[in-house]
Amino acid sequence: MARKKTDAVYIVKTPVKDYCGVGAAGVHFAHGEAEMKDGWVLDWYRNHGYEVSEKGTEKDASGEENPEAEKQGDAL
Repeated sequence: MARKKTDAVYIVKTPVKDYCGVGAAGVHFAHGEAEMKDGWVLDWYRNHGYEVSEKGTEKDASGEENPEAEKQGDAL
């Protein structure tokens, strides 16, 4: 059965900090990060050692997701 697609946007971070260039499936990375929607390529990056997180959430020191973290940065 096929996975259900969502409208969520994900941040993919490369294992090489500050990498700029084109990755697998033509994904463009800038400063070690790329944004993409859910799909097979996102799974490919997860399975090859890239850090993947949903945009708008950050992990705190305990490893738990903190969706308020990005909002706090916008308060300036």
